[in-house]
Amino acid sequence: MSEFHDVRLADMSDVVTITKGFPTHRAASEGDVRVMSIAALRNQSEPRYFAGYEDIQDLKIEFGQPGEVLVSIEGGTVGETFTVQPDVQEFVPSQQVATLRVVDPGILDPLYLGAWLSTAAAQEQLQRLARGTGIQRIAMKELGSLVIKVPDLDTQREIGQRFIAFEAAIRSHRAVAACLEELRDAELVVSFAHSSPEPSETSPKRKGTHHGR
Repeated sequence: MSEFHDVRLADMSDVVTITKGFPTHRAASEGDVRVMSIAALRNQSEPRYFAGYEDIQDLKIEFGQPGEVLVSIEGGTVGETFTVQPDVQEFVPSQQVATLRVVDPGILDPLYLGAWLSTAAAQEQLQRLARGTGIQRIAMKELGSLVIKVPDLDTQREIGQRFIAFEAAIRSHRAVAACLEELRDAELVVSFAHSSPEPSETSPKRKGTHHGR
C-alpha cells in the first residue's frame, strides 16, 4: 500500500499555481468568451456573462484548461470544487472561483488533486477557511494552508483516472436527466393545451345580459 504524506499547498508553489477568476465588473452580457461559475459548468448551463479577448489579455487571466481544479471562494457554494473536463468549451472562470493549476505533473497528478479536494476531509478544511456572517468568502492567501495527502505518482494517477471516469459518468447522467425533464415539460404542455373549460350554458352570465320581454 502506498504511503501518503501531508503537504501544504503553499509549500508546492512551484508545482501548483493559484489564480482568481475574471472580475465581474469587467464582464458583459455579450462577448467573446464565456465567464463560468462552478455551478454553471457542472450543470452545463448557458452563461450569464462574457469576457472580451482584450480584457482577458489585459488582466492576464488564463482560459480554463482540462484537469484544472476550480474552487468556489464566495457565496452559497463556498468550498465547492470542480475538475475541468477534457471536452470543455472555451471559458474563463468567474470572479467567485479560484483556479488551481498543476504546472509540474511529474510531481502531482492534476486529476489526483481534483479527487483529493473532493473528499470530505478536504471539504472540511475549505469550510473552515470560509469567513463572513452574510456572504461567506475564502481569501485567496488562505488556500495555501490546505493540506494535501500525497502518495507516489503511480498511485496518484490510478486514483485520478478512476475519479475522472466517475465524474464523466455523473456528467452524462445529468445531461440525460436534463433532457428528460425538458421532454416531460413539453409533454405536459401538449397534454394540457386544451384543458381550459369551454363556456357552458350553466356558467354565470354577466350583468346586463338579461332583457325583459
